[in-house]
Amino acid sequence: MLSKQQIIVLLALLSYVDAFSVDTPPPVPREVVTTVSQHPVVATVGGLPSHRELLSSSSIFLSSTSNNLVPDALVNIADINFDGKVPTVESDEYVVVYNGSKTAPVDISGYSIYVATTGTQGPTFVFPKDTILKPGGSFRVYTNEIHKETGGFSFGSGKAIWNNRGGLAVMKDASGKKICEYKYKPADA
Repeated sequence: MLSKQQIIVLLALLSYVDAFSVDTPPPVPREVVTTVSQHPVVATVGGLPSHRELLSSSSIFLSSTSNNLVPDALVNIADINFDGKVPTVESDEYVVVYNGSKTAPVDISGYSIYVATTGTQGPTFVFPKDTILKPGGSFRVYTNEIHKETGGFSFGSGKAIWNNRGGLAVMKDASGKKICEYKYKPADA
């Protein structure tokens, strides 16, 4: 049986495999943090960790690591490409949203993803009506680019939205219930 940490890494890797065609080279690997926090998060305004806590921890937060998240949610944030290559605006940053079910498509219409690095809700993307995420499938939501092969979704921001020093992304379902938090930081931090 796979451990929780092995499953997290496997899901993240599967989302990469599904997102690329035969002609597209895979992304350059960077260190994947696989430690799941066993320590309680010190809550601040709105129940989110402070910026200092985000940058000092080396954990990924998924639905199973916090009591305010849904432990059996099929859809989660699998990865964030937070350091885009487009100068200044980093329009090529993206979030990978993954359906962990092997058999059930999920209607993610009205689900939202937002930046929560500063402890407040930042730029927000809401999936449009009739958005179905197939079993084992993934979508990317770019900062300000449209790529139909990965879903065609964009925050539409004219500037970078993901902090290159680390941060937090939050996903809520259509009813506004928080279902996933994804904490990230660069490998060298």
